[in-house]
Amino acid sequence: MLKEASVSDIRRKGIPKEARVLVNRGRGNDELAPSDALFRDFDSAKKRLEADLGKGSAEAHNQAFLECGYERRFREQVAGDPKALAKLEQIARRAAEGDVHLVCYEGPAKACHRRILLRMAEERFGARVAVEGVEPK
Repeated sequence: MLKEASVSDIRRKGIPKEARVLVNRGRGNDELAPSDALFRDFDSAKKRLEADLGKGSAEAHNQAFLECGYERRFREQVAGDPKALAKLEQIARRAAEGDVHLVCYEGPAKACHRRILLRMAEERFGARVAVEGVEPK
């Protein structure tokens, strides 16, 4: 099954190295991470919203996710990149044999691109997925 985990979950859940795929920026799978432009737009909106909603708040984070069109833009990014789709398909096939965790920084209360990847793997490649965190709409 294809699952999700935050970096802090790795130790807490005892996820072995062979069952993890790091999808955070600069960790070897950049085709499955948000583009620089998307990350900048999201981060800018988040910082502006944190002024009213509190630094580090899930509310500011999730509102920024919606405000910058994160899901639509990230889906377009991945769908338009043959290398990203091939990598996602490869991961989905691995997950058919045993648990594979997509790992990034955000915990379950904050929107994260790894959940979009889970949904895309489910929709495009028939992967069985387990989504634990929020998916703002």
